[in-house]
Amino acid sequence: MGLLQTARQAKHLAFVADKRLRRALKKAKFDAATRVFRNVETVRPFFYDPKRYRKTFLASDAEGGGTTEFPRRVFAVWAGENELTDNRKRNLELLRGSIGLPVVLVSPLNLGEWLVEGAPLHPAYEHLSMIHRSDYLRGYLMHHHGGGYVDIKKPLASWAPSFDAMAADTDAWVTSYSAQHANWIGKLPGRMGRDILVRYRLSFGKSGFMMRSHTPLTAEWLAEMDQRLDRAQSVLAQHPGGIFGDDANYPLSWTDLLGRVLDPLTLKYLTHVRLDDRMMLDFEDYR
Repeated sequence: MGLLQTARQAKHLAFVADKRLRRALKKAKFDAATRVFRNVETVRPFFYDPKRYRKTFLASDAEGGGTTEFPRRVFAVWAGENELTDNRKRNLELLRGSIGLPVVLVSPLNLGEWLVEGAPLHPAYEHLSMIHRSDYLRGYLMHHHGGGYVDIKKPLASWAPSFDAMAADTDAWVTSYSAQHANWIGKLPGRMGRDILVRYRLSFGKSGFMMRSHTPLTAEWLAEMDQRLDRAQSVLAQHPGGIFGDDANYPLSWTDLLGRVLDPLTLKYLTHVRLDDRMMLDFEDYR
């Protein structure tokens, strides 16, 4: 083996070792936070102070912009042109058989049926990864139509009792299972990120939830996604996302349109958030 090849191999091994170390340290950090902050609400309940977040997007209020509705229906999304995988097909059937509510699969074949006149998808949508298309669509569908959203994963119980409870609670804007681990949150820098980490148990699951349409929460979620796409649009056109956003220059991180928006909004609108672990999903072997 030549000296150049040996040096390259050593550099690669060092890179892999460093990546593994950083991953291990990150896991240890969130494992510790999960234990330390699990019961913080019983000691010091959270109170939302708008002055604390005045330099963030939470300072921008939005009206719902329409009649609030909560239809007895759950959306699932498949954003790609390709067929569902065998596991996804199986899980879709499990969903329809056990979730206890009608399930509508939204795909490129029928997406147009759910687009609202005067409210098109953001122009950058076509450049998003399939993951971010799904994130964007769940926000769009929840704001304009309401009901439920679920990843194509097996539910552990029927959602019907959870739906009935939310339907009877007119102050509830969102219901979902609670975050079970501090690593489930959208990671953010600064004060907001620290608050979300400490209060991770207040965050709700992003893989399955129910929302009323046209609430300030859904309006601000959609507005913030659009603003982020406005800022990223030119780079997205040059470096589209593909399936997972693997291009090194793809400008969006994994949770930019989901956890990094919804977790802050959860703090802002906590009095309208309901946690119900009957809505938990099976996160194993779903792809």
